[in-house]
Amino acid sequence: MSRADEVQNHGEGQDSSNNSTVPSGLVIVDDAELVKLQARPSIAKYFMSLWSFRHFIWEDSKSRSFSSGNGTYLGRAWIFLDPIFQVAVYAVVFGLIMKVTRGMDNFLGFLLIGVIFFGFFSLGISSGGRLIQRSKNLISSFNFPKITLIVSLVLRQMIDHIIPALIAVIGASLFQLGKPITPALLGIIPLFLLSHLFVFGFVCIAARASAFIPDLAKLLRLVNRALFFTSGVFFSIDRFESHPTVTKVVEANPIYQFLQAARTCVLDGRFPSLDVWVYLTIWSVALALVGFIYFWQAEERYVAIQ
Repeated sequence: MSRADEVQNHGEGQDSSNNSTVPSGLVIVDDAELVKLQARPSIAKYFMSLWSFRHFIWEDSKSRSFSSGNGTYLGRAWIFLDPIFQVAVYAVVFGLIMKVTRGMDNFLGFLLIGVIFFGFFSLGISSGGRLIQRSKNLISSFNFPKITLIVSLVLRQMIDHIIPALIAVIGASLFQLGKPITPALLGIIPLFLLSHLFVFGFVCIAARASAFIPDLAKLLRLVNRALFFTSGVFFSIDRFESHPTVTKVVEANPIYQFLQAARTCVLDGRFPSLDVWVYLTIWSVALALVGFIYFWQAEERYVAIQ
């Protein structure tokens, strides 16, 4: 007797005791150990699954980094030229035309740090919009933790931002050669890492929200523009001394605090106060955790995004 006949007879024997019949040729399959594809795992398993992809994430981020100049004549030279040209434009507009330089000893250094470091946040915020839609072919083809898309994106941006950050720090220091270099300059390193942890949390929230409400990707541009004008990129908060409410709103902005902390390390030659470090650390860690959980909660739904 063949195996199929045995399974068929076994099924018929069981069903006969229940006064029912099984169609001829039917094979009964035990589904007790079947699992649902694209299901949301527990958050602990989700994190471990992400950790198992760490080598892929690193290699993918490395291979895609420093590629912003691809397809142009100057190629990777744009990694240096782009931040320099941006600062030059803002220096002309806000320094020569609008004359916001009054009271500043090192406006170009102030502007270098503001424009370049704000660009880290700006790029992260804008890249989170419709990230899931841009990756839908990959999502529908493979079963993997979708958070790897965000980790890879932010890690790639962090690698890309190393050179602009050096340009900002070195350039700002060169514009004030009379001041000595202090160990406080090393404070830029944790600020750089915390800023990208902050960006990671924001991208997680933006990626999930815009995946199900595509219009939010358009609103991210407005958010970017609003943050640009309320983060002290090109002005000192001292100009709002007569408007205490405006001052408090700007000071509560964590991106403003990041820029001011970087300027304190580079331009003032001292470490930011402990309160500032605590404030930025809490913001970065909390936003990263909230973003991670928020993104994970919709894990099984991303495969259906069109």
